[in-house]
Amino acid sequence: MKFSLFTVFDNYKHVYDRTPEQFIEEVLQQTEAGDRLGYDSVWYAEHHFSEYGVLTSPNMLIAAAAQRTKKIRLGVSVAVLPLHNPLRIAEDYALADVLSGGRLNFGIGSGYLPHEFAGFNMTTENKAHIFNEALEIIKLAWSGERFSFKGNYFECTDVELNLLPVQRPMPPTWIAALRPAGAYYVAKMGYPIMGIPYVNANSIHELEEILSGYKETYKESGYDLDQLEIPLALHTYVAETSEQARKDSEEHINLYLKTRQYGKNARYDDLLAKEQLAIGSPEDVIQLIRKYEAIGMNHVMMLMNFGGMPHEKVMKSIELVAREVMPAFKGVNVF
Repeated sequence: MKFSLFTVFDNYKHVYDRTPEQFIEEVLQQTEAGDRLGYDSVWYAEHHFSEYGVLTSPNMLIAAAAQRTKKIRLGVSVAVLPLHNPLRIAEDYALADVLSGGRLNFGIGSGYLPHEFAGFNMTTENKAHIFNEALEIIKLAWSGERFSFKGNYFECTDVELNLLPVQRPMPPTWIAALRPAGAYYVAKMGYPIMGIPYVNANSIHELEEILSGYKETYKESGYDLDQLEIPLALHTYVAETSEQARKDSEEHINLYLKTRQYGKNARYDDLLAKEQLAIGSPEDVIQLIRKYEAIGMNHVMMLMNFGGMPHEKVMKSIELVAREVMPAFKGVNVF
């Protein structure tokens, strides 16, 4: 089981006295803590035009984090391909991989928030087809060869990148997809999936069915299941006791759920009943992760800084997970 940190970058400057600039610095400090404490990776989300996510260019923050860390892998979750020229994505994330010494994790998706597309004077129509063309161009660009491409949405002629990713032929790449149809097509393409369970499943059992169908199609399409890494994101907060964890986190979970841009009716107890919150004592969280491990998750992305959670509490949770939760899966104490 791999453990990582994940930040959506939801920030509520009118609720809590914290500017976006301050939050970004806090995330960098949390990234440094993850590096020091033995987390496998950290993931930064891309969002636009709302307090739901204030980081617009994860590649830039990855470059900054690369200078402040040594071992932790640095991921984007996800780069929204239809919102960008794919050649710029190829150039910018190649540079991020170089600056990090080959530590880039490349998560990509087609986007899901209509207001973000509207802000760029775009629609979500045909976004899956746009995504497919963009990914093809990125792969061609990262091949190191001169190429031309003409599709329905993008066209480029006689181009070649001078700077390529350190990781060849391309950095480890995941596609965000936990809906059955999306998971099926990603499996046919031969890419690993990643996602947030509460967005697409109402229970661990329902998620198990999605993952089982994905794996079956992946194998039938001729790909090797043995090396498959499936990162799933869970809102996480660990305290010494279950009661303290709830006391510290409930307000912040509910604020996050209230202000997210989809499915606004859920509350803390709804996610708790669906076993979609890794919140509680170390033993509570160990038991929950065991359930996800049993259905095929082998990489847990811990979303700890949700809903304006104070930085000092996030840091304590990061440390408690490293000290009490991670050793239960790795068999050794990180200290």
